[in-house]
Amino acid sequence: MKKWRKKPPETTILTSGGDALNPPNGWAVVEGRLMREFSFTDFAEAKAFIDGVSEVCETLNHHAELHFGWGYAVVETYSHDTESITNRDLELAEAINQLRASDDE
Repeated sequence: MKKWRKKPPETTILTSGGDALNPPNGWAVVEGRLMREFSFTDFAEAKAFIDGVSEVCETLNHHAELHFGWGYAVVETYSHDTESITNRDLELAEAINQLRASDDE
């Protein structure tokens, strides 16, 4: 699978409740989904990150679509039941950002 390379402009998210929210830091709306690409030095780092994201998804009981390969991971999330980005997606994105921040320390 190819990396996600399209860098969309900053945008505002309209959640299923109609509230306007800004995407979390590093995230963008692409084709109605909240997405972010992460870069790593090798496959093992990307896989370790995906393993951590999987645990966060289980904890929050909200499961993202995960794509990864050598040196990259792409996370995309949206709520299937409402066919929109919801507060659960924003919460998941923020939790994933925290996971990445703890990796950088």
